[in-house]
Amino acid sequence: MKLKDRVAIIFGGTSGLGEATAKAYADEGAKLVVVGRDKSKGNRIISELQSRNQESIFVEADVSKAAEVQAVVNKTLEKFEQIDILYNGAGIHDAYKTAIELDEDEYEKLMDINVKGPYLASKAVIPHFLKRGKGVIINIGSQSTHVAGAGGSAYVTSKHAIEGFTKQLAYDFGSKGIKANLIAPGFIESPMTEGIEDKRLNDIPAQRAGKPEEIAALAVFLASDDSNYMHGSTVTMDGGWTTGR
Repeated sequence: MKLKDRVAIIFGGTSGLGEATAKAYADEGAKLVVVGRDKSKGNRIISELQSRNQESIFVEADVSKAAEVQAVVNKTLEKFEQIDILYNGAGIHDAYKTAIELDEDEYEKLMDINVKGPYLASKAVIPHFLKRGKGVIINIGSQSTHVAGAGGSAYVTSKHAIEGFTKQLAYDFGSKGIKANLIAPGFIESPMTEGIEDKRLNDIPAQRAGKPEEIAALAVFLASDDSNYMHGSTVTMDGGWTTGR
């Protein structure tokens, strides 16, 4: 029960890594606000959590819209009166398109969700963290945080950018009790990777794709007091793929 009575907002919590993290946080005693754009998936997850007597609500929102993000924060405070953990897990891929293949509107949509989203969510939650003198922000990167080739032009750009944003959060607010770190997952079994025939699996020392539950366990560690001396860190969990790059 490392997160007992703590309140976590999980953006991108209706599938994949976000869903696994929401369930792991609940198992550790956290109260949850699961956020996403798919109401049916959100309600399914909440029903599952509530059937285990785990306090949780679903809020439908687009992370790229400031007003909707602020509404999530307001609803969280109305329901639970506090926020302890912000998990920025919403993200989309660009199908490995190059700069000349990618349309401008596709680029803007990806950057809005992958980069602007974590900025808006952090901006909305940090004032509450500052009042309490503590808080946790976990951002989600990728193998593309470190290297090219694990995504297309926009995706790689976004995942490099989110590492810089995480470092700046730690620099600006670490002394005020706010802990910000980045998880850089590798090739993980999730809706984003479903159906992709990726030769990288042959190059991964672990010789397999990762499981969402493995990333969720790392997210529990970063949200808990066990990682309190980690600020601005990027923690890579990719089965060793980037070690050979």
